[in-house]
Parts: sequence; structure tokens; C-alpha cells
Amino acid sequence: MKIPQGIKRNISLKNYSTFKIGDKARFFVEVKTLEHLISVLQWAKTNQCPFFILGNGSNVLFQDRGFNGLVIKLENSNCFLKNKNTLVAEAGLTVGEFLSQCIKHQIKGFEWLAGIPGTIGGAVYGNAGAFGYEIKNFIKKVITLDPKNFKIKKYSLKQCRFDYRESIFKKNKEIILSAELKLKKGKKKEIQKKIQENWQYKVSRHLFEYPSAGSVFKNIIIKDTIFKKYYNKKTEKVRIKDEEIAVKGGKVSAGYFIEKAGLKGYQIGGAKIADFHANVIINVKNARADDILHLIKLIKDKVWKKFKIKLQEEIIIT
Repeated sequence: MKIPQGIKRNISLKNYSTFKIGDKARFFVEVKTLEHLISVLQWAKTNQCPFFILGNGSNVLFQDRGFNGLVIKLENSNCFLKNKNTLVAEAGLTVGEFLSQCIKHQIKGFEWLAGIPGTIGGAVYGNAGAFGYEIKNFIKKVITLDPKNFKIKKYSLKQCRFDYRESIFKKNKEIILSAELKLKKGKKKEIQKKIQENWQYKVSRHLFEYPSAGSVFKNIIIKDTIFKKYYNKKTEKVRIKDEEIAVKGGKVSAGYFIEKAGLKGYQIGGAKIADFHANVIINVKNARADDILHLIKLIKDKVWKKFKIKLQEEIIIT
């Protein structure tokens, strides 16, 4: 089968990840249309070539050995009003571009996305959340492509099986093409103001000073830990080793446990557990993926030893 248009060889992945880490992909392609996506998937299937779907690379760690397959970067980025109650956003649309469309069309409710450097597809895939919101709160339908038979599928909110940083798409490996979202009209100035406030909140916490992938681990659901018997739902606090900790939405920040394990600021090679947030690993000086992976293992081991809590990665390692 002839190699499809746009596929390139030996492309460095470093600039396609917010970690700024990664060796070369054997093959790399940017796709904007469904037809192009299907053609490259057919080629990969015929050639038994593994593939990886990439959005904005904001939740991904590419390993030092690179990717011995095809990286497909989604660039489909249309956004339009389907009707007065529904907004359609394609998977390759960045969150920043999406928020610009929300301002343009005076759509409120999505201001919490400000500062998330991903795409709509990535947000749906991992049920992204911030400021007490999750993308599942706004989903009406999700449209996917099944890479096994190239059929288009539609998922209702219930069928998406959203959970904390989870969705059915992490399990069935279907490719998210677009999402239909509930919309509410608002005032342009108020929307802009809230987006700016949320952005400044993250800037003030130094989240954009170094290359990183944001939170490395999922926050801890208290009812799933040995500390559940010390959780007071009324006060929204839990006692952990003689200290009362605030619980938000049934969770305690993974950063709390990492900091209490004495790891804040710890560095391996060019990678460091951030001083400003223990659940963020930053690339301070030409870090390698192995530096990040060693820190991840150290964190998991130390937190388990001290608290008997198993941390689970939020980032994708490929």
C-alpha cells in the first residue's frame, strides 16, 4: 500500500510535548480530515504499524527510546453552533481556541478550562477537570472512529462512562473526533473576566514557568483508602496521621501525600518535583524521560511506604 500523503519519518517528539521530552517517532503525520485519518489508519493496519493519537501533548510523556510506530496528531479544529442549545467542538481544537470561540459566541460555563493546555479530544478522553468542574458536566454526545473497522460511533453521556479522570475511550481505544456540548449564553465581558481570573490563578502558582505535564498523579479518593473511617462528610475533613486535612469532592490532593513524604523539591537529573506543587514534575534542565520515570517510581514507593496509598498516574506514558 502506498504511503499516505503527509506521513514523515524520524520526527522529534520533543516539541510535541509540554514536557519538552522525547526522542523520534518512526512515522509522524498531522491530520485535519476524517478521510485522511482513515487512510493513515488503513496504512498502519496493513503494515502492522502501531499508532498513537496525539492532541496537544499536554498530558503525555514520550520515552527516551522514541516511538517505533506512527504518531497521528489530530488537527481537526472546527467549532460551531449546532443549534441554540448545542455547541460542536472537534477533537483537535485546543482549549485556548475553544475559549476564544466561547467569547466570540458569548457562551458561558467553560471558563474553568482556562490554563489547561490540551485539546477538546484530550479533555474528553481524560474527563479533564478544574475549579470543581469536569468536562462530563457539559457533554451531550461524543463522536468517535473505531480504528478496527473504521466505523463512526456516537456515544451519549451515559455511554461515555465518565469517572474521575476516566472515560470509556481509555478502554475501547476509539478515536474521539468531536464532542457535542451543552451551551448557555452569557455576557462577553463577564466571560472574558472569569477566563482571565482563572488563567491568572494558575500563573500565580507558577504552573507555566517550566515545561511540565501538570498534575502527574490523580488525586486520592478518600473512601478508597485506609483513612476513610476518619473522614467527616459534614466538615469535609479527614484525619491523616494526627492532622486534619480538607477534602474537596471526596478527594485529597496527591500533592499533599507527596509533600508529606518529604519529596517536594527532590531532583533526579534534569527533572524536579516542583517546589510550588508536589504533584507537578518539571523539566528544569534538559530532563530525560528516564529522569521523570525514576521520580514517578520514587514518589509511588515513598507514598505507599508512609501512607499505604497507591498513587495512579494521570499522565500517559508511551
